[in-house]
Amino acid sequence: MSDLTGKVAVVLGASGEKNFGSEISRRFARAGARVVVAGRRAGPLQALAAEIGGLAVATDITREAQLENLFKTALDEYGRVDIAVNSSGGMANAPIAELDADSIRPTLEVSFIGTLLFFKHAAAVMVNGGSVITISSLTARRPPAGYAVYAGARAGIDYAMQIAAVEYGAQGVRFNSIAAGLIETDMTAAMFQMPELVQTFTEQIPVGRMGTVEDVAEAVLWLADDKTSGFINGQILDVSGGQAIGKM
Repeated sequence: MSDLTGKVAVVLGASGEKNFGSEISRRFARAGARVVVAGRRAGPLQALAAEIGGLAVATDITREAQLENLFKTALDEYGRVDIAVNSSGGMANAPIAELDADSIRPTLEVSFIGTLLFFKHAAAVMVNGGSVITISSLTARRPPAGYAVYAGARAGIDYAMQIAAVEYGAQGVRFNSIAAGLIETDMTAAMFQMPELVQTFTEQIPVGRMGTVEDVAEAVLWLADDKTSGFINGQILDVSGGQAIGKM
């Protein structure tokens, strides 16, 4: 069992009622970490911070000054940052023929530019090493029609994550990514109201069930803990029940 006692974790993208960031924050707190929760909506963040005994910092990932402030606040409050998780994102779905520059930019601002700057500012405060984890998507590896922008941004940041692992290795900062399959969250809830769609996905998953936010949180906990995953660096971990390999 992972023990994060004495560790400080920053989790960005934690302002939803049911999403990866909020569940990861709860899991970290249960493992003993002090947790700084961040996201755009202050109300849900304050409620989550009160629930887990953490600190809430309203942060827009598309504003670099706010990212810098997030990590400075964590450092000022707790004296260190050991773990940083980015689960920010937004669904974008349109065929290439219907895209224009203005429809592409918002996703890139969050899922590529913002995430890359998250890497920068997380590593800057991890003077004694640490673990940086970003939540990506299986769509970056199994390309679905209509997801060129969303999946392309995820694939790009997965590659940038590996470059970060190389650049910050000597500093003792590890970078890894979670390639999550389709999992019910605030963002995907509408898709789970379509039983035929869920059944189609379930049939493609070798373990025979859909994933949960708890599945992702447990994987992130493992990657966050140097004792359990200290030699894992620059990797993309599929959390998809085997959907990435498919089944006949």
